[in-house]
Amino acid sequence: MTLDLATIADRIAQLVGTVDPAFEEERFDALERSWGEADTAEVRRRLATAKTSFLTATPHGRLQERFALPVVPQQYTVAATDGSMIAPDRHSPARFYLINIGKVRLSYGTQSSAALTNEPDFRFDEHDLYVPDVVHRIPVNETILGVKRACAELHSVADLLDPADCSVALQDGTLILWAIQSLQDAIVNWAVTEYMEAMRVLRERGIPLASYISAPGSADVLNTLRIAICDYPEMGLQIDCNACRARILTENRPPACDILPAVTDRYLFERVAHLEQGERSGLFDSESFILDKYDPDQRVQFFFLNTGREIARIEVPQWVGSDPNLVDRVHAVVYDQAQKGLGYPVVLQEAHEMAVLSMSDRRLVTDAIERQLARHGVVVTQSGKSGSKRGRFV
Repeated sequence: MTLDLATIADRIAQLVGTVDPAFEEERFDALERSWGEADTAEVRRRLATAKTSFLTATPHGRLQERFALPVVPQQYTVAATDGSMIAPDRHSPARFYLINIGKVRLSYGTQSSAALTNEPDFRFDEHDLYVPDVVHRIPVNETILGVKRACAELHSVADLLDPADCSVALQDGTLILWAIQSLQDAIVNWAVTEYMEAMRVLRERGIPLASYISAPGSADVLNTLRIAICDYPEMGLQIDCNACRARILTENRPPACDILPAVTDRYLFERVAHLEQGERSGLFDSESFILDKYDPDQRVQFFFLNTGREIARIEVPQWVGSDPNLVDRVHAVVYDQAQKGLGYPVVLQEAHEMAVLSMSDRRLVTDAIERQLARHGVVVTQSGKSGSKRGRFV
């Protein structure tokens, strides 16, 4: 059944009527001014004590700095891993999970080569199906399995590279374990421990790690501009978003930061900072509270890169960000990979293709298990809900 658009047509018209073109133009003009006039030292001073209701980012150098594309190495090796999975099914009498890791290593130069493989990991032992905890018995679910997959991807990519080469380990998506923010402490502690162990392998081998976020929806840097123009800290008071909102209710006037439009950092660096193709922004520290659980040298930093097709967010651990040569290597290699992949790093494209589990793959695994169960006299019956998903009846 299709959406009955006529039911909400009037509400859509009312929504469009609330948009004031003149005010929107004023907001974007304010964004241009705020970016151009922001004083980096003052921004850092405010960020150091600010209590915000949104995520910010601390600039390393000057807020508005930008860097040209370094020379792309004539010889380099880049590796990427990606994973897909089949999570435990509570409807099945046989509990298991499967993680399939796609592995790709591409070498360029006089001895160019390519290695593309995948490695399925099938687990069903009791100790694999539960998070190790002496108090709680916590079953592995899809969220927890996602953390296991992320750890497996990092371990695998480390094994693909030789530190002696000019190499980069590239991952798709973020290096911040956002999935753990809603999990209980026992799982969080386990997840971070596992993830840090995987990241340390790359650090110990001297292999720079970076992650590529396509079409990023973050607004950390834009929110930093909100701190820059905040008018709340009168007479040296600390910036406190909650107190500011309380003041709004009593004084009935919007805060100064509301003049900035609700756009993403991607928009900011494309349309306001005007990054040219191949250029990157300066480095920023993520202020996510999740990173408080990371090793200090593994805290996540990021920059924005104009690949020619998009503004991508590139994340690196702090130990990579603190070495200008490694940042230049990541910058050059990621850009070159995006050109070879027509807008998206080719090594990530191939890793995804090697990892993906099709519906037929998933059905093959399920059928194989059901046949083995039948040989042992166990007939699999579907729950009402599970069975209903196999077809429609109306």
